[in-house]
Amino acid sequence: MSRTAPLSPIRLAPTDPAPTDVATASRRSRWPSLAALAAAGALIAGCTAPADPIPEAGPDEAELRAVADGVEFVVHRTETCGCCGEYEDHLAGYGFEIHQEMYDDLGPMRRHAGVPDSEASCHTGEVAGYAVEGHVPMEAIHKLLEDRPDVDGIALAGMPAGSPGMPGEQEEEFVVTFVDDGEVVGELGRF
Repeated sequence: MSRTAPLSPIRLAPTDPAPTDVATASRRSRWPSLAALAAAGALIAGCTAPADPIPEAGPDEAELRAVADGVEFVVHRTETCGCCGEYEDHLAGYGFEIHQEMYDDLGPMRRHAGVPDSEASCHTGEVAGYAVEGHVPMEAIHKLLEDRPDVDGIALAGMPAGSPGMPGEQEEEFVVTFVDDGEVVGELGRF
């Protein structure tokens, strides 16, 4: 009887086709393929992933008007403030029915509405049971009325240039906060 020599493992040359049956390829010969696939996937993901998330498109003009059309918006303010009138015109342009309440001192009313002093502006609005402090952009009011969060309201602190009703150019994002029980409790968004 003659002995046959043991079979040697198959070694693929660079020109040999890859085996179609995974079981026929040794475990060692599959590792470079998996590593190459992982490296290629990481390279592709790194090259195609955006550096910053793409911002969501805001509501269009028709959506902004739909949320405001015929809805009462009360503006609590002093008689001497001119920019409050400009803000009222801005809101009326979207369809809100504007009503004014004049005050000598807005502080007590603002505190009653749940707005902290840190977020104070020249007027406090009231719409659908929410306080709207300051020159808040319509997109933020739309979001408030669509989402209906469990807060007292929203605020844009101060009187930033370029905000609705204020002269000048917008210099930075308007940070609109959630206010509740006299405290800032979060951020509605940046506009």
